[in-house]
Amino acid sequence: MSQPSGFSKVGCVGNLFPARPQPPYSQTMDLPLFSAAGRHWLSAPALAAFTAATLALGGCSSFSGEKLDLACPKVGILSETAKVTLFRPGSAAGPTNVVAHAVIGDYHGSCTYDETGVTIDVGLALVAERGPAMTESQTPLSYFVVISKPDGTIATKQVLPTTIDFPANAPRAGSLESLQLHIPLPKGQDARTYQALVGFQLNPEQLEYNRRAVAK
Repeated sequence: MSQPSGFSKVGCVGNLFPARPQPPYSQTMDLPLFSAAGRHWLSAPALAAFTAATLALGGCSSFSGEKLDLACPKVGILSETAKVTLFRPGSAAGPTNVVAHAVIGDYHGSCTYDETGVTIDVGLALVAERGPAMTESQTPLSYFVVISKPDGTIATKQVLPTTIDFPANAPRAGSLESLQLHIPLPKGQDARTYQALVGFQLNPEQLEYNRRAVAK
């Protein structure tokens, strides 16, 4: 899948944020994260396993080169897109027709400034739960990443596909997703007023289902 300028989906084994060479002028720090409501509906053990793996990456944060008073963009989950329910194709949106539930369990990140701007590394923990209508061992999902400018307009959006594989007889499974985003900026310009927003890419019916669930 081709990636627009500024986005890359980073594969990894063991380390979600692979090391990369640091230029003479660079600053790396943890991202300020703001959470969204409605992310607690899967069982605690399922979330804990993937959250622990993600939060263990806190040691990636470090400073090198010239230290400046710069801050990372905020990263957050849009609350209405923090979860998705997949139904059997052509069926009504009822409990017996659920193929899978999925939720963005947690997220973590850091950013690095250099002469070209700021690079944001984001890790997402996706957790899925089998539904009674699931017949396959995989659940295809799509999620988006949007970068918004200080005035609130959208700078760019990318939709990324992924697949969660369920081991045999496992009621839940998950995936750790690693993204790298770049915002071009003049040297020394602060990106703290930019935002990177993530969520599941939903069709109109899935979005309405989420809204009805919140309204109940």
